[in-house]
Amino acid sequence: MGNSTPPKMGNNGGSAFVRINGKRIYLGKYGSPEAAQNYARYIAEWSMLPTTIVPTGKCTVDTLTVAFLDHSEKNCYKPDYCNRKIALQILLSLYSGYAVEQFSLKCLKTVQEQFVKQKDKHGKPYSRQYCNKLTNIIKTAFRWGVMQELVPASVADALRYVPVLRKGKTVAPETIPRLDVPDNVVQATLPHLLPTVAAMIQVQRMACMRPNEVCRMQVGDIDRSGEIWMYCPQKHKNTWRGHNKIVTLGLPEQELIASRLVGKSPEQAVFSPKDEVKEKKTRKRKRSQIERTPKEFYTTDSYGKVIKESIIKANRTLPEDEKIPHWTPYQLRHASVTENMVKMLPALLLDTKRLAPQRIMTMSILKSLLW
Repeated sequence: MGNSTPPKMGNNGGSAFVRINGKRIYLGKYGSPEAAQNYARYIAEWSMLPTTIVPTGKCTVDTLTVAFLDHSEKNCYKPDYCNRKIALQILLSLYSGYAVEQFSLKCLKTVQEQFVKQKDKHGKPYSRQYCNKLTNIIKTAFRWGVMQELVPASVADALRYVPVLRKGKTVAPETIPRLDVPDNVVQATLPHLLPTVAAMIQVQRMACMRPNEVCRMQVGDIDRSGEIWMYCPQKHKNTWRGHNKIVTLGLPEQELIASRLVGKSPEQAVFSPKDEVKEKKTRKRKRSQIERTPKEFYTTDSYGKVIKESIIKANRTLPEDEKIPHWTPYQLRHASVTENMVKMLPALLLDTKRLAPQRIMTMSILKSLLW
């Protein structure tokens, strides 16, 4: 549109209004949160298209959002729930009180543009891929609303036609590919870590686990009845889809884990911050560092933080040519071939009775062992 300056909010006898395309639109009581919210929504729409929609109807975006988030909290993997919460909070910042019947393609495109303008907690703008992910969450919420008879099917169907943001066609930056951390960097880091975290890193890498899976590993989740141990996480990325997952643990992993299972109950963590505190006491760290109440399990954040702080501390004393580059648990690549892994392959393939009920794909097993 020709005018790049957004219209200002006016005051008419205590009622806030904004004039768009020659039409005066009242927003509510001047100075009220309602008026500010309505103004933000209309200006966001004005920046994209010259027309506006007056909300009507019974079921609102608020009703749909609350119901969908309640469903997501009970049924989704935590990171997925957090992403859904982010997307819907931004949706509500523009369309709280809006009727779902009137939520159109233009509305979703407005929200999509708002995603592009957002920044994360570090002040970095959302990537194009993440903006598309958040947009798909809004579409998913409305499709779910159709199943719950909260949203007309025509509304959810129409939202499918909002295109994704394409590379080179948006100001949203591209996601930086996550590179694998080289083995020599991992090996250089291990001596500067306490035994618990060092063991977590080695087990995660050899067993091809996600950071959350090694953090949440419980004693009772490990089946030690066969030559090859089976770790069956209670919760994982695809739990909500009804999928089972088994992580195979060979001799190298078993040697790192075995001593940490002694004397623990099934619900206790294999790798616990409590063990780290004891190790700090053994190393005679400062009292202020050990006088805290440790939790039973690591989180992916605390796990990564320990690695980061250890690298920073090590680099203070290492010569320039030996400094360790920063890396995270998410960069640990799949396990490479080792003699112990190859040796356990025949035993694993013969142990079909334990594998068959869990529907493990053979290619997935081979990949984890031989890649």
